[in-house]
Amino acid sequence: MESDGKVAKEIPGIITDTFKSVGIETISAGFNYTWVYILISILLFSVLGYLTFRVFKYIYVKRKVALLYNENKASMEAASARIQGRIKAMPEDKNRLTEIVSLPWADLTERLRSGSLAATTVLRAYQAAALDVQSKTNSVVCWVENAEAQAKMLDSVPVKERGPLHGVPVSVKECYDVAGTYSTAGMAMFARNRAEVDCPVVEMVKKLGGVPFCKTNVPQVMYSLQCSNPIYGTTTNPHGEGRECGGSSGGEGALVGGGGSILGLGSDVGGSLRNPPAFCGCYSLKPTAGRHLSQLGVVAGTGAPAVGISVVGGFIGQSAAALEAAWRLVWGVDREGNSQRLDTGIIPPRWDQNSYDRKPKIGFYTTDGMIDPAPGCVRAVTEAVEKLKSVGYETVAIKSPDIHDIMFYFNGIVLADLNSGMYKNLSYDLYDSTLNGVVAAVTVYKLPWIIKKLIVNPILSLLTRIPPVVSVFNTSAKLSQSLSSRDEFTRNYLAEMDKLGVDIILCPGQLLPAPPTGELGMFVPPVAPYIPWNVMNFPAGIAPITKWSQEDEESMADYPTDDFAYKMIRQYCKGAEGLPLAVQVVGRPFMDEQVLRILSELERAG
Repeated sequence: MESDGKVAKEIPGIITDTFKSVGIETISAGFNYTWVYILISILLFSVLGYLTFRVFKYIYVKRKVALLYNENKASMEAASARIQGRIKAMPEDKNRLTEIVSLPWADLTERLRSGSLAATTVLRAYQAAALDVQSKTNSVVCWVENAEAQAKMLDSVPVKERGPLHGVPVSVKECYDVAGTYSTAGMAMFARNRAEVDCPVVEMVKKLGGVPFCKTNVPQVMYSLQCSNPIYGTTTNPHGEGRECGGSSGGEGALVGGGGSILGLGSDVGGSLRNPPAFCGCYSLKPTAGRHLSQLGVVAGTGAPAVGISVVGGFIGQSAAALEAAWRLVWGVDREGNSQRLDTGIIPPRWDQNSYDRKPKIGFYTTDGMIDPAPGCVRAVTEAVEKLKSVGYETVAIKSPDIHDIMFYFNGIVLADLNSGMYKNLSYDLYDSTLNGVVAAVTVYKLPWIIKKLIVNPILSLLTRIPPVVSVFNTSAKLSQSLSSRDEFTRNYLAEMDKLGVDIILCPGQLLPAPPTGELGMFVPPVAPYIPWNVMNFPAGIAPITKWSQEDEESMADYPTDDFAYKMIRQYCKGAEGLPLAVQVVGRPFMDEQVLRILSELERAG
């Protein structure tokens, strides 16, 4: 066997012969090129080694993610079969369970507390309803196994000692820790991180008597209005086959909107508590940051949260009555029952009845001036305004916050680290199409400025009026200056509200009805109605108002075509008849009670 030294000496000759074979002459007069050839060889082998590593890594990751998906699917099917068997073994027939699920919030909670309904029976009723919705939407990712034991325990509690949520089944967004379940944000990295204890919010729900009974699907990283990920799959809309349920609390929106849960837990940093209810026909409130549900014990797909825009937890409800009751309980809880008290980002809870009782003046707008909502979405706003006028509310038109400034602040804050945490957490994962828009925006931003200025931005300006990411606040100086500017922007808008005497604003709850699945990962303009209220920290709720009609479809003939976004919206609205349309109800910071009042008024107005 030849020595390594001899082989090394022969490498330059081999490379020279190789170069000559393809017509490249080498020059060796008066100079020994041995080390040059060795370095070239090392470079070539390094490139080959890197490419080989990438190929084998992709194969490994693809197999790993497929294994996780198949394990999750098998586990879910087995658990669903067990629950289905227990439901069939119950003495109550299917009609009785359906009657329980159809009970209004007040009736359900009163019967549970009085003992005329058992917590175990109600749990079975909602498990049956959730199974039905799950079969159509893939909204549930796991069942909480100890829910039955908790319900049995609650049935033994004396009537006088029962909590306000006694026996109420509560669904939970997948990212919240529930003991014994996985919290993954739809990511392989966290796929087998099993929670040992409940997060503070779930603990508080249990102390109030609620029964967390299932967890619901989310987009990968929870960064999109498209609800899909590689380890649980795609969730769809309960009101339209193949239609989007929204994100990132998409599984909650689908389950609650489909009747499989009466109350659920979600979260919001850019519309995630509002877009799914708008698409799926239910109610929600993104509270003022500081009055929100704690995000301790909640997995974060991007790593550390952004500085300047808080992720806020909140409820999604089948009704405004359920939503209002849940927030009254949270903001009225005593210190002993407040599992969130260690979260320094949350002020001591207090329900302000005076704020709720004060009749607000209503401002409204139907467009932010960048991309007009589809006709049915405009109609939802105008119908909501008319409903409030009919019961004695004063209304006045108001301008929207400047959407270009809003996008500047939102992008600069949320993308301050250019998603470095997200990319790190996805290093051994398959990228879902839900991330296409975010990845594309960051990729374009990273291009050399001369290419963006002379090539990319001019081309984009020909296609759409939606601006690209122009700046990220990636230094302490830029961040502090921008946050100061943002705060002044917010004060100026509040001053405009003061001039008009406006306390509540009605505005579009969506740009379009739920589009086909798989589109909102890349098509990101539908986030526009939501982000102003995250940037300025205004409470904002969603109320279903109407449904997309044949008349709305016919009105699309007059919808603009001078922007790429308009053309996409026109396409997505085809076949949308019957899909829910909502209004967004916005209040002043920390005046969340007034938002809840108007949501309830709209529900009563029918």
